[in-house]
Amino acid sequence: MQVLKLAGTDRIRGGNTRLYFYVGSRVRKYAGESLVRDKKLTGLLSCPPGMQGNAVEKISKQSKLSLKALKSLRSQLAPLVARDLHGQLLAQADFELRAVVYHCEHGDGPFINSIGAELAGLMAGSSGQWLAVVASGARADGGPLVVAGGEEAAISSAVAQLAPLLGECKGGLARGVWQGKAGSFVRLDKFSPSTYGSSQAVGHTTSRSGRSVSAQQAAAE
Repeated sequence: MQVLKLAGTDRIRGGNTRLYFYVGSRVRKYAGESLVRDKKLTGLLSCPPGMQGNAVEKISKQSKLSLKALKSLRSQLAPLVARDLHGQLLAQADFELRAVVYHCEHGDGPFINSIGAELAGLMAGSSGQWLAVVASGARADGGPLVVAGGEEAAISSAVAQLAPLLGECKGGLARGVWQGKAGSFVRLDKFSPSTYGSSQAVGHTTSRSGRSVSAQQAAAE
């Protein structure tokens, strides 16, 4: 035996202690891996190995605070987005089916769920049919998807139309809102809502990246 390295201990049942150790070639391998890891972390954290633990704790704390702030901002933004979509729906008063599509690449499930719920509340009691498709996630990767509307039949019809465009749509319908996931949003702009089995006039607005475009513009892009 050339070298023995005691790695640490754990308390186990019966008042016993489990001892971890490295022997011989395993010690050399562990030392080599540690040097490589320390060198990489020194470059990433801009501090020597002895200070890396504190640096990681600081970054972790900052990350948690940033996530908390982001969650708060999204909760404040969701009602504003819902009101904007509500305004777009009201502007389509001449159409028998009013529809909007909103895609936010950097949102998440709770964010678009809040938008869908808020919009459903704003549209409660509204006359005529309406439909809203709210999506979140990278275009290529897909992500959370919400479909809200005035009638469950229209929502189910929209989900059936979205499925072949988005690769797959897995989820469920409850209380006038369909919540689920889509495999891709690359072809989301191709979605053109229609009423279930009828030829009624359809108003349709697509919103993405903070701007709104007409259905014709979205198809052209």
